[in-house]
Amino acid sequence: MTVEQKGDLIISGHGKSGGGSFERVIVNGHGVVHGEINAKVVEVNGHSKMLDGVYVEEMTINGHSRNEGLVTFKSMEINGKSTFLNSIEGKDLELNGMMKIEGDCEVENAELNGVFTIDGLLNADTIAISLSGRSSVKEIGGETISVKRDKQSFMQLDKLFSILNKELMADMIEGDVLELEHTKAKTVRGKHVHIGPGCQIDLVEYREDIRISEEADVKKSVKI
Repeated sequence: MTVEQKGDLIISGHGKSGGGSFERVIVNGHGVVHGEINAKVVEVNGHSKMLDGVYVEEMTINGHSRNEGLVTFKSMEINGKSTFLNSIEGKDLELNGMMKIEGDCEVENAELNGVFTIDGLLNADTIAISLSGRSSVKEIGGETISVKRDKQSFMQLDKLFSILNKELMADMIEGDVLELEHTKAKTVRGKHVHIGPGCQIDLVEYREDIRISEEADVKKSVKI
């Protein structure tokens, strides 16, 4: 059932709709939206499939979502599972679940708690990663970047992933201040670099200072 009233698009049960401009888009069941969405609020509490671009101020995913076009937002909170077949762009991104992005992720602040795969670039001023399972990203760029294992599991992810698999895999990580733990990377480049326990890094390039844990494996470090 699909209801459009007072500028809202509400899908309860199984429903389909075209795109358009709305105050709110709420999916409480299984919803498919054809066409571009412009909205102040998008909230998914069930299963959604959005086949075109989404331009939204505030987006909350409490269920499962699949987005095929570019997603642009001011704030996005993912408490379930989301798949993006394109890139996402915004200001604040908070992940408390599982996420896959086949393009790039460009935001100002990224707080990633859970499990994620980003096929392209993760770029943000501030990036805080708390790992609940094995995550991967091609490249990371930012000012302040921290990676650690989570202290408490979201969505009971510890039942799905061994604690030994709580690690981040990347080709390149570059930033000003880097605090890395349980990270496997080919190249790490930064101004102030701390390589913590569980890291396996092929090459570290640093401009000011570096600290390497005895529990880390760094093949080569160079001051540039």
